[in-house]
Amino acid sequence: MTEDEPNPFDRLLFEDAPPPPPHLAALGESFVARAKPRFRNFRVDLEAIEVAASKAGRAGEISPDDGAQLFLDRGDSLSLPLVRRYIEACETELVARWLMALPSFHFTGWATVRNLTALDGMVAAGEPALAVRVVRKHLEKTFARARDCWRLVARKRPAGLADEAAERFDRAIAKARWELPGQIEGARIEIAELAAYVRDHGSLEDNRAIDTMLADLEKVRARFTQA
Repeated sequence: MTEDEPNPFDRLLFEDAPPPPPHLAALGESFVARAKPRFRNFRVDLEAIEVAASKAGRAGEISPDDGAQLFLDRGDSLSLPLVRRYIEACETELVARWLMALPSFHFTGWATVRNLTALDGMVAAGEPALAVRVVRKHLEKTFARARDCWRLVARKRPAGLADEAAERFDRAIAKARWELPGQIEGARIEIAELAAYVRDHGSLEDNRAIDTMLADLEKVRARFTQA
């Protein structure tokens, strides 16, 4: 890499970074296959493999760009095969802890290949209750975001606000009202994509929780988003 060429890490961190190249998954598989995870902490084992890939890129064993992409786990190129290794080792609880600690756990769009592989692995390993616990906690997080949004939309402007404070309040309400349909639909889609784990393996209480979320979302959709 010359001084005029962009650092691969800087380039890949921008939102308009290109999608991972097709060969990256196979490259990630090879690094995970050669690794010697301790199976005590998923994050620690993953970071060790990411560092090894970055060093390989700097040493010229693989391209610097591939090393950077693997270090960033783009396309779950390292975490997906490592999830599979952990599942094979019956370390499902450690995978669950790692998934629930990720920032993405709080947002919609969580039903990725990696995360579904983890859930299916828990079920196959005889731990369906663990998969249900992960799914329910995730759905509660995403439902709460939609709930917070509709509660904000429902608020009335407090009396006696100064003009500047009133303007800020009105802007916040307008923003929340604009976001609310997407929040509701996102939560509904998330439940649709993941509810089968609860329906197939959850308790009556787990199923009631899902039913309550869906009913509340429908009530709010009818109240706030229909003309």
